[in-house]
Amino acid sequence: MQKLERRRFLQISALSLAGAAAGSAVSWFTPPAGAHLGVQLWSVRDDMNKAPLESVKALAKMGYREVEGFGYDNGKMFGMPFTDFIKMLGDNGIKMSSSHVMITAGDLVGGALSDKAKMAIDAAAKAGQRYVVCPYMIDPDRERIADMVKVYTAAAEYSQKAGVRFGYHNHDFEYTKKGPDGRLLIEWLLHEIDPKMMAMEMDIYWVRYANHNPLDWFRLYPGRWELCHAKDMANSEKRESIEVGDGVIDFRTIFNQSAQAGLKYYIVELEHYKTTPLEGVGKALTGLKKTI
Repeated sequence: MQKLERRRFLQISALSLAGAAAGSAVSWFTPPAGAHLGVQLWSVRDDMNKAPLESVKALAKMGYREVEGFGYDNGKMFGMPFTDFIKMLGDNGIKMSSSHVMITAGDLVGGALSDKAKMAIDAAAKAGQRYVVCPYMIDPDRERIADMVKVYTAAAEYSQKAGVRFGYHNHDFEYTKKGPDGRLLIEWLLHEIDPKMMAMEMDIYWVRYANHNPLDWFRLYPGRWELCHAKDMANSEKRESIEVGDGVIDFRTIFNQSAQAGLKYYIVELEHYKTTPLEGVGKALTGLKKTI
């Protein structure tokens, strides 16, 4: 196991939002070259499950040209054969560059990746996806971070051979919970897994919710954050997620450092709604376009 140099450990341990930009001043400026704007379909999951074609058409009409999928199961997504789903997206001018695929400790037995995980990765590669992203670390797995490093490394190696890049999406606990050696779980993922093998999808809302500043992590680990989830934080006691541009996160300042971060994929996500999910992601796309 690599030893974390003391200076960096102290830097990370001291990270907080004290003095971080508050308010969500929004103004236009030129997007980074090659930027991809999309939406995580979890945000509109009920619509997608009830009427996938109509929902995809609505997303296309809003201006979405990319989506991030989830829920691949035994060759299907949203109840459709996966190949039919990908074709439906393409027929409406949308591609799926990434998808969330759950990977747990149970997906590595005797050093071999599970057939279920392999099937999902192979399907993503065959569909021309760029990324397969693990969306979450279940509670029991958080207590065995050294084992999870092995699991994610195996998934990343298989993904690389299949022709797709493996990634990890954070919540707040990776920035608050520590492993057995005192390092945060996010530090374990960043230090113990080869960055050539695994990309990071920063959920900016959850980093802020954990009282960390995304810019600090950009500086400490430049080029590591290839994707992000963009949802804003309400100025309320619960700090619930809301549409980009309506909360306290200064996305303009954050995205001004996209080159340092390595950001290329900006993905809208919503977990709470003031209107309908489809209306919410439409509003969020407008807000996002004003910040990158």
